[in-house]
Amino acid sequence: MKYSFKPLLFSIASLILLASCNKREDASPSTMSGTPQPPRIDTSHPVIGEGKPLPIAALAAAGQKIFYSTTYGKIKDACASCHTDGLPTTKDTRIRSGHTLVGVTNRTTTWNGQFKGDALAKNAFGGTMCAVMYLHKSDAIATVMSKGDIDALNAYLEAIKNNPDAITGNIKIKWVTKPALHEDDKIDEKAANSAAKAIMMLPADPAAGKDTYDRTCAYCHSMTEKKVGLPLNKGMETPQIGARSVRCGSAAMPFYTKDILTDQQIADVIAYIQQQLGK
Repeated sequence: MKYSFKPLLFSIASLILLASCNKREDASPSTMSGTPQPPRIDTSHPVIGEGKPLPIAALAAAGQKIFYSTTYGKIKDACASCHTDGLPTTKDTRIRSGHTLVGVTNRTTTWNGQFKGDALAKNAFGGTMCAVMYLHKSDAIATVMSKGDIDALNAYLEAIKNNPDAITGNIKIKWVTKPALHEDDKIDEKAANSAAKAIMMLPADPAAGKDTYDRTCAYCHSMTEKKVGLPLNKGMETPQIGARSVRCGSAAMPFYTKDILTDQQIADVIAYIQQQLGK
């Protein structure tokens, strides 16, 4: 008996063609073109380098705008001035006074235990403290940020929690003295003066100080003109006051802990400022 393979071959070919058609129907337009469709993202702030903002929801996008806003408070500064969010926008050469906020929603305390439990989300993981101290938005932590703004900032902090360089564990902020919430609040004067004195005893290099100055002070201060902060020819009455302000903070100026700026770096910065002011 003779068998013909033509029907069998035709059936196999039909099955292959059918599977191919089904696969094309299941494929998304971005897969067919080879170019993924861009996610819905917020592009309200500039992004440097090749990185792109993360795809985020509308509420988180509103929080992102707060994070980058320099008009949120009376002081023309932003969360991004002191903290990174893992995006290329904050991956620059700037030395920020605060630790990264990437991963903050995984931490169980912030501000050395001041915020924990329910207080974390209610205060944007410490954002209300910064809004009072450094942005001078208002004087009261309880009312400085609206619930809508807190929810938006919380959503953004949650959206960035897996960005590069995340710190998910609690951070012990090694401050010399607990910072003053308001300008009239007292700090540990003895500890602050002792820290400044130790800095000023170090041999300083103004040339090395210029690089650190350009990456820190220059964003908020000019030698002779007002920027975010006072001009240094008026704001830094003595070298020791300058060293104390950098290490312990002053008014709206944030403090720099030793893991961010060493005593030697501060000494070099003060020497550079003195040199530029002709003192």
